[in-house]
Amino acid sequence: MNILYICAGNTCRSPMAQYYSQGAFPGDNFRSRGLYGSGGPMSPGALEVLDQDGLDGRGHVSQTLQEEDLAWADWIVPMTRDIQDQIRGLGGNKVFGFWDQGGSEIPDPYGGDGTVYQITYDLLKKNIHLMMETLEG
Repeated sequence: MNILYICAGNTCRSPMAQYYSQGAFPGDNFRSRGLYGSGGPMSPGALEVLDQDGLDGRGHVSQTLQEEDLAWADWIVPMTRDIQDQIRGLGGNKVFGFWDQGGSEIPDPYGGDGTVYQITYDLLKKNIHLMMETLEG
């Protein structure tokens, strides 16, 4: 299964989701993109929480969502309803909102302290497990 996570800048939420998912669900494929990817690295706060979980995101480069990413994905997972609204029509019936399955939106931690990033990461992990239970049946 190919799962594409989408956030605003592809420096915090979607790459944390990608790296966590790759470790937790090695039989599936994960990518992350942003609506406005900058080509820059993952944010320091995101790197720190991944490091604490034994995951290395230092090679991550922020990327903007492309048509080929949408074609690759079996499931497109936006971090918020606002992002879902912005990609509406692009993903068709492949869009999976965490909130549609008993989960929640993932607020942007950008600019927050380490506690904000940890809360965001914990929320991502919870929502990802709910999603995978639903998708894997």
